[in-house]
Amino acid sequence: MKSLLSILLLVLLALAAGYYAGQRGAAPAAVTTAPGVAVAAPKAADADLVSPAQDFNPDFVKTALPVPQTLPDTIAVTGKLALDRQQLRIAAARVAGRLGRIYVFEGQSVKAGQPLAQIYSPDYISAENEFLLARRFRDTLQSGSDAALRDDAEQTFRAASNRLKVLGASDEDIAGLGRSGQADQYLLVRAPISGVVIQRNVDAGGYLNIGDSLMTVADTATLWLYFNSYDGDYAALKLGEELEFETSSLPGRSFSGHVSFIAPSIDPATHTLPVRCDIPNPGMLLRPEMFVSGKLKTGERAALLVPRGAVFRVREQDYVFVQQDGRQYRRIPVRGHILDETQYAVAEGLDAAMPVVIEGAVLLNQSSGKD
Repeated sequence: MKSLLSILLLVLLALAAGYYAGQRGAAPAAVTTAPGVAVAAPKAADADLVSPAQDFNPDFVKTALPVPQTLPDTIAVTGKLALDRQQLRIAAARVAGRLGRIYVFEGQSVKAGQPLAQIYSPDYISAENEFLLARRFRDTLQSGSDAALRDDAEQTFRAASNRLKVLGASDEDIAGLGRSGQADQYLLVRAPISGVVIQRNVDAGGYLNIGDSLMTVADTATLWLYFNSYDGDYAALKLGEELEFETSSLPGRSFSGHVSFIAPSIDPATHTLPVRCDIPNPGMLLRPEMFVSGKLKTGERAALLVPRGAVFRVREQDYVFVQQDGRQYRRIPVRGHILDETQYAVAEGLDAAMPVVIEGAVLLNQSSGKD
């Protein structure tokens, strides 16, 4: 019995030894390659490729080609309207005197040459009398006198007329004086331009010296718009660029103007560059001190338009889906901006030949399980 067990044990040991030797001696199957050619590792799955499940309804997804279009490059601006300082004029006293009646006050519109107030001035009355005397002397010497005397009388008359103009009398005032033949006690101060009285400095009865300001008149047919530009926009700013803007004071209305001044230095308080635009105001709808917001057109560039629903945002990045072969879709990042309520302008990341998912993009992204 013992001998039988020994024989069985020896057989088992022999079988085990042969199996072990066979495992050690086996070589892996050889891969035949041409000399110098590496074997590529298996490709990893494309992380941006989405293949919907078999039960996914393809009717939920619609595609279309993006629409190429040239769009203006713009800079968003906010600013404030102001008076055009080139269209301000001061109605000042050209002769010393006391202010009599005032005809217009702040906020009233005036026409060029319209009387603003009257000044009582002894100097003006004296100049009127000199004018009347010079005219009488000239008329007396018109006939039967020496030519030299007539010429001298004519020059004296012209000098008296010019003095009245220097003191502020208009051609209409001088013609009226000639018709009446009597000196008027008051000199009329007239509006230098058409516009709006924005400031009055003297009340009735006050005294004005030569050069004192009585009123300031502003022509609001043009206004200035001021805004500040940031560092990244300096290079794009040029004189003559068009600005389109709106104001909450006039909803639904759009206005335009052009850049007329770019400051030569940076504002040290805000570290921005001040810019000024000339704004036509033919309807007088705009008012100084109105706040506005708009876009400054700095050039043009090509873009691809897609519906806003085609674009979805993940972690501060915009994406679209484009259709690959059959039921496969690829998620690609794009850069652009919202053009209006229905369209998105893609500037980078998309080709005009790529069919874009215009409906169902969010559903595809959810089904992909990607954040």
